[in-house]
Amino acid sequence: MIIIFLGFLLVFSYIYDKNTFIFSLMLFFAFFDMVDGFYKDNNIFAAVRYVIPFVLIATYVLSYDVLKKSDVVFLFLSIFLTCLLILNPGDIIISAKTILSIVISLSMLLIGRQLGYQGDFIKSYEPYNRILLIAVPFYILYANIFNVGESYSNSFTTGFLETSRMYLVPIIVFMAIHYVLSKKGGNTLLKIVDTTFIGANIIILVLTTRRTSILMLLGAIIIYLILNRKVIYRMALILFVLVSCLIATYPFYESTLNAQLAERERIRQFDTYQNEGRYLESYFIYSYHRRVQNPNELFFGIQLFDSAEFGTKHFGHYRSIHSDLNMIFFSTGLIGLIVFFVFFTHYLWLGNSKMNFSNKKLYYPLLTMFLIVLIPGRFIGTFTFAPLLMLLLTGIKYNHKVIPHSVKRVKTKKLKLIPEGSALSRA
Repeated sequence: MIIIFLGFLLVFSYIYDKNTFIFSLMLFFAFFDMVDGFYKDNNIFAAVRYVIPFVLIATYVLSYDVLKKSDVVFLFLSIFLTCLLILNPGDIIISAKTILSIVISLSMLLIGRQLGYQGDFIKSYEPYNRILLIAVPFYILYANIFNVGESYSNSFTTGFLETSRMYLVPIIVFMAIHYVLSKKGGNTLLKIVDTTFIGANIIILVLTTRRTSILMLLGAIIIYLILNRKVIYRMALILFVLVSCLIATYPFYESTLNAQLAERERIRQFDTYQNEGRYLESYFIYSYHRRVQNPNELFFGIQLFDSAEFGTKHFGHYRSIHSDLNMIFFSTGLIGLIVFFVFFTHYLWLGNSKMNFSNKKLYYPLLTMFLIVLIPGRFIGTFTFAPLLMLLLTGIKYNHKVIPHSVKRVKTKKLKLIPEGSALSRA
Protein backbone atom coordinates (compact mmCIF):
# COMPACT_ATOMS: atom_id res chain seq x y z
CA MET A 1 0.00 0.00 0.00
CA ILE A 2 1.17 3.49 -0.90
CA ILE A 3 0.40 4.99 2.51
CA ILE A 4 2.48 2.37 4.31
CA PHE A 5 5.33 2.99 1.87
CA LEU A 6 5.11 6.74 2.54
CA GLY A 7 5.20 6.06 6.28
CA PHE A 8 8.27 3.86 5.84
CA LEU A 9 10.03 6.58 3.84
CA LEU A 10 9.24 9.13 6.55
CA VAL A 11 10.70 6.93 9.30
CA PHE A 12 13.77 6.25 7.12
CA SER A 13 14.22 9.98 6.54
CA TYR A 14 14.13 10.61 10.30
CA ILE A 15 16.75 7.95 10.99
CA TYR A 16 19.02 9.03 8.14
CA ASP A 17 19.00 12.81 8.53
CA LYS A 18 17.06 14.84 11.08
CA ASN A 19 17.02 18.06 9.03
CA THR A 20 15.94 16.20 5.94
CA PHE A 21 13.18 14.63 8.00
CA ILE A 22 11.54 18.02 8.62
CA PHE A 23 11.40 18.90 4.92
CA SER A 24 10.50 15.32 4.02
CA LEU A 25 7.60 15.58 6.46
CA MET A 26 6.19 18.46 4.40
CA LEU A 27 6.40 16.31 1.26
CA PHE A 28 4.87 13.40 3.18
CA PHE A 29 1.76 15.38 4.10
CA ALA A 30 1.27 16.62 0.54
CA PHE A 31 1.80 13.23 -1.13
CA PHE A 32 -0.32 11.47 1.50
CA ASP A 33 -3.23 13.78 0.74
CA MET A 34 -2.82 13.06 -2.96
CA VAL A 35 -3.58 9.35 -2.40
CA ASP A 36 -5.60 9.13 0.81
CA GLY A 37 -8.91 8.99 -1.06
CA PHE A 38 -8.01 5.53 -2.31
CA TYR A 39 -8.20 4.16 1.25
CA LYS A 40 -10.76 3.96 4.01
CA ASP A 41 -10.05 5.94 7.17
CA ASN A 42 -9.14 2.83 9.18
CA ASN A 43 -6.66 2.24 12.01
CA ILE A 44 -3.64 1.84 9.70
CA PHE A 45 -4.57 5.03 7.86
CA ALA A 46 -4.86 6.98 11.12
CA ALA A 47 -1.60 5.57 12.47
CA VAL A 48 0.39 6.55 9.38
CA ARG A 49 -1.19 9.97 9.04
CA TYR A 50 -1.33 11.06 12.67
CA VAL A 51 0.58 8.82 15.05
CA ILE A 52 3.84 8.28 13.15
CA PRO A 53 4.40 12.01 12.39
CA PHE A 54 3.42 12.97 15.95
CA VAL A 55 5.83 10.45 17.53
CA LEU A 56 8.69 11.47 15.23
CA ILE A 57 8.08 15.18 15.82
CA ALA A 58 7.88 14.69 19.60
CA THR A 59 11.13 12.70 19.52
CA TYR A 60 12.80 15.41 17.45
CA VAL A 61 11.60 18.19 19.76
CA LEU A 62 12.79 16.39 22.90
CA SER A 63 16.08 15.17 21.42
CA TYR A 64 17.24 18.56 20.20
CA ASP A 65 15.94 20.87 22.92
CA VAL A 66 13.56 22.67 20.59
CA LEU A 67 11.38 23.87 23.46
CA LYS A 68 12.33 27.17 25.10
CA LYS A 69 10.96 28.80 28.23
CA SER A 70 8.78 31.05 26.10
CA ASP A 71 7.12 27.95 24.59
CA VAL A 72 4.96 27.71 27.70
CA VAL A 73 2.42 29.36 25.39
CA PHE A 74 2.51 26.33 23.10
CA LEU A 75 2.23 23.94 26.04
CA PHE A 76 -0.67 25.90 27.53
CA LEU A 77 -2.61 25.80 24.25
CA SER A 78 -2.01 22.04 23.95
CA ILE A 79 -3.17 21.43 27.53
CA PHE A 80 -6.16 23.74 27.06
CA LEU A 81 -7.33 21.80 23.99
CA THR A 82 -6.80 18.48 25.79
CA CYS A 83 -8.96 19.67 28.67
CA LEU A 84 -11.71 20.72 26.25
CA LEU A 85 -11.57 17.23 24.76
CA ILE A 86 -12.81 16.03 28.16
CA LEU A 87 -15.25 18.87 28.81
CA ASN A 88 -17.02 19.39 25.47
CA PRO A 89 -16.06 16.78 22.87
CA GLY A 90 -18.11 16.15 19.78
CA ASP A 91 -17.41 12.85 18.13
CA ILE A 92 -14.43 11.86 20.29
CA ILE A 93 -12.45 10.51 17.34
CA ILE A 94 -12.99 13.60 15.20
CA SER A 95 -12.18 15.93 18.10
CA ALA A 96 -9.03 14.01 19.05
CA LYS A 97 -7.73 13.77 15.49
CA THR A 98 -8.29 17.48 14.92
CA ILE A 99 -6.44 18.38 18.12
CA LEU A 100 -3.55 16.17 17.02
CA SER A 101 -3.45 17.85 13.61
CA ILE A 102 -3.44 21.31 15.24
CA VAL A 103 -0.62 20.38 17.63
CA ILE A 104 1.43 18.89 14.78
CA SER A 105 0.91 21.95 12.56
CA LEU A 106 1.68 24.46 15.32
CA SER A 107 4.74 22.53 16.47
CA MET A 108 6.28 23.49 13.11
CA LEU A 109 6.55 27.03 14.47
CA LEU A 110 9.00 25.75 17.07
CA ILE A 111 10.91 23.56 14.64
CA GLY A 112 11.03 26.29 11.99
CA ARG A 113 12.61 28.60 14.55
CA GLN A 114 15.21 25.93 15.30
CA LEU A 115 16.06 25.41 11.62
CA GLY A 116 16.22 29.17 11.04
CA TYR A 117 18.84 29.48 13.76
CA GLN A 118 20.94 26.67 12.33
CA GLY A 119 21.62 27.93 8.83
CA ASP A 120 20.18 29.26 5.59
CA PHE A 121 16.67 27.91 5.90
CA ILE A 122 15.41 29.66 2.76
CA LYS A 123 18.08 28.09 0.58
CA SER A 124 17.69 24.66 2.21
CA TYR A 125 13.96 24.60 1.48
CA GLU A 126 14.27 25.52 -2.22
CA PRO A 127 14.67 22.00 -3.73
CA TYR A 128 11.70 20.72 -1.73
CA ASN A 129 9.54 23.59 -2.98
CA ARG A 130 10.58 22.72 -6.52
CA ILE A 131 9.57 19.10 -6.00
CA LEU A 132 6.07 20.22 -4.97
CA LEU A 133 5.92 22.79 -7.77
CA ILE A 134 6.55 20.05 -10.34
CA ALA A 135 4.60 17.28 -8.62
CA VAL A 136 1.25 19.11 -8.36
CA PRO A 137 0.69 19.66 -12.12
CA PHE A 138 1.68 16.07 -12.89
CA TYR A 139 -0.71 14.85 -10.19
CA ILE A 140 -3.57 17.02 -11.52
CA LEU A 141 -2.87 15.71 -15.04
CA TYR A 142 -2.98 12.14 -13.73
CA ALA A 143 -6.20 12.82 -11.83
CA ASN A 144 -7.92 14.14 -14.94
CA ILE A 145 -6.72 11.33 -17.19
CA PHE A 146 -7.88 8.64 -14.79
CA ASN A 147 -10.91 10.50 -13.39
CA VAL A 148 -9.67 10.63 -9.80
CA GLY A 149 -11.55 12.70 -7.23
CA GLU A 150 -14.26 15.29 -7.78
CA SER A 151 -14.60 18.98 -8.57
CA TYR A 152 -17.36 21.46 -9.37
CA SER A 153 -17.83 20.08 -12.89
CA ASN A 154 -17.20 16.81 -14.69
CA SER A 155 -14.66 18.45 -17.00
CA PHE A 156 -11.95 19.05 -14.38
CA THR A 157 -10.74 17.52 -11.14
CA THR A 158 -7.98 18.24 -8.65
CA GLY A 159 -8.02 14.63 -7.50
CA PHE A 160 -7.94 14.32 -3.74
CA LEU A 161 -6.33 17.78 -3.42
CA GLU A 162 -9.77 19.29 -3.02
CA THR A 163 -11.12 22.36 -1.21
CA SER A 164 -8.61 23.69 1.36
CA ARG A 165 -5.90 21.24 0.31
CA MET A 166 -5.40 23.37 -2.79
CA TYR A 167 -4.15 26.22 -0.58
CA LEU A 168 -0.81 24.47 -0.95
CA VAL A 169 -0.52 25.72 -4.53
CA PRO A 170 -0.37 29.51 -3.92
CA ILE A 171 2.27 28.93 -1.24
CA ILE A 172 4.62 26.93 -3.46
CA VAL A 173 3.98 29.24 -6.44
CA PHE A 174 4.83 32.32 -4.38
CA MET A 175 8.01 30.73 -3.03
CA ALA A 176 8.98 29.66 -6.56
CA ILE A 177 8.48 33.22 -7.83
CA HIS A 178 10.72 34.48 -5.02
CA TYR A 179 13.45 32.00 -5.90
CA VAL A 180 13.32 33.00 -9.58
CA LEU A 181 13.43 36.73 -8.76
CA SER A 182 16.18 36.43 -6.15
CA LYS A 183 18.65 34.72 -8.49
CA LYS A 184 21.04 37.05 -10.25
CA GLY A 185 22.36 35.01 -13.13
CA GLY A 186 22.26 31.32 -12.27
CA ASN A 187 21.07 28.42 -14.38
CA THR A 188 18.92 29.79 -17.22
CA LEU A 189 17.43 26.38 -18.03
CA LEU A 190 16.41 25.91 -14.41
CA LYS A 191 14.69 29.32 -14.41
CA ILE A 192 12.79 28.35 -17.55
CA VAL A 193 11.67 25.10 -15.90
CA ASP A 194 10.59 26.95 -12.76
CA THR A 195 8.71 29.61 -14.72
CA THR A 196 7.00 26.95 -16.84
CA PHE A 197 5.71 25.10 -13.79
CA ILE A 198 4.75 28.36 -12.10
CA GLY A 199 2.56 29.00 -15.14
CA ALA A 200 1.13 25.47 -15.02
CA ASN A 201 0.21 25.87 -11.36
CA ILE A 202 -1.40 29.26 -11.99
CA ILE A 203 -3.56 27.70 -14.72
CA ILE A 204 -4.58 25.08 -12.16
CA LEU A 205 -5.50 27.85 -9.68
CA VAL A 206 -7.64 29.52 -12.35
CA LEU A 207 -9.38 26.25 -13.24
CA THR A 208 -10.18 25.39 -9.63
CA THR A 209 -12.07 28.71 -9.35
CA ARG A 210 -11.34 28.92 -5.64
CA ARG A 211 -11.31 32.57 -4.61
CA THR A 212 -9.23 32.04 -1.47
CA SER A 213 -6.35 30.40 -3.35
CA ILE A 214 -6.17 33.21 -5.91
CA LEU A 215 -6.50 35.89 -3.22
CA MET A 216 -3.69 34.27 -1.22
CA LEU A 217 -1.31 34.49 -4.18
CA LEU A 218 -2.33 38.02 -5.17
CA GLY A 219 -2.12 39.28 -1.59
CA ALA A 220 1.33 37.77 -1.11
CA ILE A 221 2.65 39.23 -4.38
CA ILE A 222 1.34 42.71 -3.56
CA ILE A 223 2.96 42.74 -0.11
CA TYR A 224 6.15 41.27 -1.59
CA LEU A 225 6.39 44.08 -4.16
CA ILE A 226 5.69 46.78 -1.56
CA LEU A 227 8.57 45.50 0.58
CA ASN A 228 10.85 44.59 -2.30
CA ARG A 229 10.58 47.35 -4.89
CA LYS A 230 13.88 46.46 -6.54
CA VAL A 231 12.28 43.43 -8.16
CA ILE A 232 9.21 45.23 -9.54
CA TYR A 233 10.55 45.29 -13.11
CA ARG A 234 11.59 41.64 -12.97
CA MET A 235 8.23 40.74 -11.46
CA ALA A 236 6.49 42.68 -14.24
CA LEU A 237 8.50 40.70 -16.81
CA ILE A 238 7.57 37.37 -15.20
CA LEU A 239 3.91 38.37 -14.98
CA PHE A 240 3.97 39.47 -18.63
CA VAL A 241 5.37 36.10 -19.66
CA LEU A 242 2.85 34.21 -17.49
CA VAL A 243 -0.14 36.26 -18.68
CA SER A 244 0.99 35.83 -22.29
CA CYS A 245 1.16 32.07 -21.75
CA LEU A 246 -2.29 32.07 -20.14
CA ILE A 247 -3.72 33.93 -23.13
CA ALA A 248 -1.88 31.77 -25.67
CA THR A 249 -3.05 28.52 -24.06
CA TYR A 250 -6.59 29.73 -23.31
CA PRO A 251 -8.20 27.72 -26.15
CA PHE A 252 -6.92 24.54 -24.50
CA TYR A 253 -8.71 25.17 -21.19
CA GLU A 254 -11.54 27.50 -22.25
CA SER A 255 -14.28 24.87 -22.18
CA THR A 256 -13.06 23.47 -18.86
CA LEU A 257 -13.01 26.90 -17.25
CA ASN A 258 -16.48 27.74 -18.59
CA ALA A 259 -17.83 24.47 -17.18
CA GLN A 260 -16.31 25.24 -13.81
CA LEU A 261 -17.67 28.78 -13.78
CA ALA A 262 -21.12 27.54 -14.77
CA GLU A 263 -21.19 25.50 -11.57
CA ARG A 264 -19.73 28.40 -9.59
CA GLU A 265 -21.87 31.21 -11.00
CA ARG A 266 -22.58 32.59 -7.54
CA ILE A 267 -18.96 33.68 -7.07
CA ARG A 268 -19.42 36.23 -9.87
CA GLN A 269 -22.58 37.77 -8.43
CA PHE A 270 -21.97 40.02 -5.44
CA ASP A 271 -25.66 40.36 -4.64
CA THR A 272 -25.77 36.68 -3.64
CA TYR A 273 -22.97 36.90 -1.08
CA GLN A 274 -25.44 37.30 1.78
CA ASN A 275 -26.28 33.65 1.10
CA GLU A 276 -22.62 32.65 1.33
CA GLY A 277 -22.17 29.71 3.71
CA ARG A 278 -19.36 31.37 5.66
CA TYR A 279 -21.53 34.43 6.25
CA LEU A 280 -24.53 32.33 7.24
CA GLU A 281 -22.56 30.14 9.64
CA SER A 282 -21.45 33.26 11.52
CA TYR A 283 -25.08 34.33 11.82
CA PHE A 284 -26.19 30.85 12.93
CA ILE A 285 -23.53 30.68 15.65
CA TYR A 286 -24.50 34.14 16.91
CA SER A 287 -28.20 33.21 16.88
CA TYR A 288 -27.53 29.96 18.73
CA HIS A 289 -25.69 31.67 21.60
CA ARG A 290 -28.31 34.41 21.79
CA ARG A 291 -31.08 31.81 22.03
CA VAL A 292 -29.44 29.23 24.33
CA GLN A 293 -27.47 31.65 26.56
CA ASN A 294 -25.32 28.92 28.08
CA PRO A 295 -22.26 30.56 29.73
CA ASN A 296 -20.17 27.37 29.53
CA GLU A 297 -20.74 27.07 25.78
CA LEU A 298 -20.15 30.78 25.25
CA PHE A 299 -16.81 30.75 27.05
CA PHE A 300 -15.57 27.21 26.28
CA GLY A 301 -17.33 26.16 23.10
CA ILE A 302 -20.11 23.84 22.01
CA GLN A 303 -18.51 20.76 20.45
CA LEU A 304 -14.75 20.60 20.04
CA PHE A 305 -13.90 20.76 16.30
CA ASP A 306 -16.97 18.69 15.41
CA SER A 307 -19.52 20.93 13.70
CA ALA A 308 -21.11 18.45 11.27
CA GLU A 309 -24.28 18.18 13.36
CA PHE A 310 -24.49 21.96 13.61
CA GLY A 311 -24.08 22.26 9.83
CA THR A 312 -26.70 19.60 9.09
CA LYS A 313 -29.20 21.31 11.36
CA HIS A 314 -28.79 24.77 9.82
CA PHE A 315 -27.89 23.99 6.20
CA GLY A 316 -29.93 20.82 5.74
CA HIS A 317 -26.96 18.75 4.62
CA TYR A 318 -23.56 17.60 5.90
CA ARG A 319 -21.40 20.69 6.24
CA SER A 320 -18.75 21.47 8.80
CA ILE A 321 -17.96 25.06 9.72
CA HIS A 322 -15.56 26.46 7.13
CA SER A 323 -14.10 29.64 8.63
CA ASP A 324 -11.28 29.01 11.08
CA LEU A 325 -12.37 31.97 13.19
CA ASN A 326 -15.90 30.59 13.38
CA MET A 327 -14.60 27.09 14.10
CA ILE A 328 -12.38 28.32 16.95
CA PHE A 329 -15.27 30.27 18.51
CA PHE A 330 -17.73 27.39 18.01
CA SER A 331 -15.29 24.81 19.43
CA THR A 332 -13.41 26.67 22.16
CA GLY A 333 -15.56 29.71 22.95
CA LEU A 334 -14.45 33.21 23.83
CA ILE A 335 -11.64 31.86 26.05
CA GLY A 336 -10.35 29.78 23.15
CA LEU A 337 -10.38 32.79 20.83
CA ILE A 338 -8.25 34.69 23.33
CA VAL A 339 -5.85 31.75 23.80
CA PHE A 340 -5.36 31.35 20.04
CA PHE A 341 -4.93 35.11 19.61
CA VAL A 342 -2.24 35.20 22.31
CA PHE A 343 -0.56 32.14 20.77
CA PHE A 344 -0.29 33.53 17.24
CA THR A 345 0.67 36.99 18.52
CA HIS A 346 3.47 35.40 20.53
CA TYR A 347 4.95 33.41 17.65
CA LEU A 348 4.08 35.46 14.58
CA TRP A 349 4.17 39.09 15.75
CA LEU A 350 6.33 39.57 18.84
CA GLY A 351 9.97 40.16 17.98
CA ASN A 352 9.27 40.98 14.33
CA SER A 353 10.94 44.37 14.70
CA LYS A 354 14.25 42.54 15.25
CA MET A 355 13.88 40.52 12.05
CA ASN A 356 16.34 41.08 9.21
CA PHE A 357 14.74 43.22 6.53
CA SER A 358 15.62 40.65 3.87
CA ASN A 359 13.62 38.12 5.85
CA LYS A 360 10.70 40.54 6.30
CA LYS A 361 10.32 40.77 2.51
CA LEU A 362 9.44 37.08 2.43
CA TYR A 363 7.88 36.71 5.88
CA TYR A 364 5.06 39.25 5.63
CA PRO A 365 3.68 37.96 2.30
CA LEU A 366 3.42 34.48 3.87
CA LEU A 367 1.84 35.97 7.00
CA THR A 368 -0.69 37.68 4.72
CA MET A 369 -1.53 34.28 3.23
CA PHE A 370 -2.14 32.88 6.70
CA LEU A 371 -4.42 35.76 7.70
CA ILE A 372 -6.39 35.37 4.47
CA VAL A 373 -6.90 31.66 5.17
CA LEU A 374 -8.29 32.26 8.67
CA ILE A 375 -11.47 33.94 7.40
CA PRO A 376 -12.72 31.38 4.84
CA GLY A 377 -10.85 28.39 6.37
CA ARG A 378 -9.59 25.82 6.69
CA PHE A 379 -6.23 25.93 8.37
CA ILE A 380 -7.57 23.76 11.17
CA GLY A 381 -7.36 20.06 10.38
CA THR A 382 -5.63 20.40 6.99
CA PHE A 383 -2.21 18.78 6.76
CA THR A 384 -1.51 19.57 3.10
CA PHE A 385 -0.47 23.18 3.64
CA ALA A 386 -0.86 24.11 7.34
CA PRO A 387 2.38 22.57 8.73
CA LEU A 388 4.33 23.87 5.72
CA LEU A 389 3.07 27.43 6.18
CA MET A 390 3.94 27.39 9.89
CA LEU A 391 7.41 25.98 9.17
CA LEU A 392 8.09 28.62 6.52
CA LEU A 393 6.96 31.49 8.74
CA THR A 394 9.35 30.92 11.65
CA GLY A 395 12.07 29.35 9.49
CA ILE A 396 12.17 32.60 7.52
CA LYS A 397 11.66 34.82 10.57
CA TYR A 398 14.78 33.41 12.25
CA ASN A 399 16.74 32.69 9.07
CA HIS A 400 20.46 33.42 9.62
CA LYS A 401 19.75 34.79 13.09
CA VAL A 402 22.55 34.31 15.63
CA ILE A 403 21.99 30.97 17.31
CA PRO A 404 21.41 31.16 21.09
CA HIS A 405 23.45 28.92 23.38
CA SER A 406 20.21 27.26 24.48
CA VAL A 407 19.52 25.94 20.98
CA LYS A 408 21.03 22.55 20.30
CA ARG A 409 22.29 21.97 16.79
CA VAL A 410 21.08 18.99 14.84
CA LYS A 411 23.89 16.80 13.59
CA THR A 412 23.04 15.69 10.09
CA LYS A 413 24.38 13.59 7.28
CA LYS A 414 24.57 14.69 3.68
CA LEU A 415 21.43 13.57 1.90
CA LYS A 416 22.19 11.91 -1.43
CA LEU A 417 18.60 11.58 -2.64
CA ILE A 418 19.14 14.85 -4.55
CA PRO A 419 22.58 14.55 -6.23
CA GLU A 420 25.05 17.39 -6.02
CA GLY A 421 24.99 19.54 -9.12
CA SER A 422 21.58 18.30 -10.28
CA ALA A 423 18.90 20.74 -11.42
CA LEU A 424 16.91 20.26 -8.22
CA SER A 425 19.87 20.92 -5.95
CA ARG A 426 21.04 24.09 -7.64
CA ALA A 427 19.73 27.35 -6.29
